[in-house]
Amino acid sequence: MDRMDTSHTSFTAKYVEWLRWLRMYYFGTVRAQPPVEPTPRQEQAAAHQEWEHEGGSVRPAPTHPDAEPAPKLPL
Repeated sequence: MDRMDTSHTSFTAKYVEWLRWLRMYYFGTVRAQPPVEPTPRQEQAAAHQEWEHEGGSVRPAPTHPDAEPAPKLPL
C-alpha cells in the first residue's frame, strides 16, 4: 500500500509553477521582449491623442469675426 504524500508546498509555489506551464503551453518558449522606448514622434502623437481624449483640440479654435473678447476674471 502506498503512503500518502505529506510534503507541504506553498500555494504560491504551485501557482507560479502552474503559470509557467500555462505560459509555455500557450506561448511556447518565447520570452517576453523588453519594452521599447517610444520615439519622440510617437510620444507627441500619444500626447495629442490623450489631449483630444480629454476634450482638448490640437489645432487652435477658429476665431469668429463678430465674437467679443471674454471678460478677464479677477484672481
